[in-house]
Amino acid sequence: MTFDFEPETQFMIPTEIAKAFTEALKLDKYKVCGVYFSDEKPENALELKKKGNGCIVPLILKASTGMPLVVAEESTGWPCSAFYLGFQDTIFEGIEYFLSNKDDFWRPCERFIQNPALAKAFVDNVHPVKPDKHYLIVKPLEDFSADEEPETVLFFVNADQLSALVFLSHFDAPGSMDRVLAPFASSCMALVTLPLKLARNKEEKAVMGNFDIAARTRMPADLLSFAMPYAFLKKLAGFLPESFVTTHNWGTIKERI
Repeated sequence: MTFDFEPETQFMIPTEIAKAFTEALKLDKYKVCGVYFSDEKPENALELKKKGNGCIVPLILKASTGMPLVVAEESTGWPCSAFYLGFQDTIFEGIEYFLSNKDDFWRPCERFIQNPALAKAFVDNVHPVKPDKHYLIVKPLEDFSADEEPETVLFFVNADQLSALVFLSHFDAPGSMDRVLAPFASSCMALVTLPLKLARNKEEKAVMGNFDIAARTRMPADLLSFAMPYAFLKKLAGFLPESFVTTHNWGTIKERI
């Protein structure tokens, strides 16, 4: 694979970045998406009909196939989504028992965390970014205009594509032990919450996700997620022409994707 551009200039445009990663990683089905806040709703956007019901993660996946997703305070879906996307301050009373080991809610507890004290400490320390505009929007990066930029980006990828993103993230920092994070997190936390916090802190890190056992029941078995600040993606885009994506080894792997 060859690239005909100057990395420092050509890759300042979202559509060009989207095209380069689509070609390099063979993102045929799931597009790289941008995440941002806006007071304007895109046309023909997906949106839950009301607050309080429905998992947001399958809709984020749907956005990666080409249809923008809008989330607002009145359409956040389940309380966990409302919390992790910053639209409310708590999930619900007793969340620490639901995440750990007490079965007295509307469905059995999830047993993700050893005990309620650990679960409460975890939730209390999430501190999602609060929306500064009415809508949170997820849409394909290729659909951004030249004067638009997202705060963060997200990918849905298979093992081969994930391998490429992990290696590219370390292209200028091969000794880093924390440039790619694989935290305990809900899927929407890994896709949106943590990357937004990294972006606001101007950190060059990425978040692997979609490990959430509850959300994976609604997702294709072979997909994980990879999300990061848009500023970091722009930097990685500049590495593409001199990276392994131009080699025979990657070409061999790419053929089987």
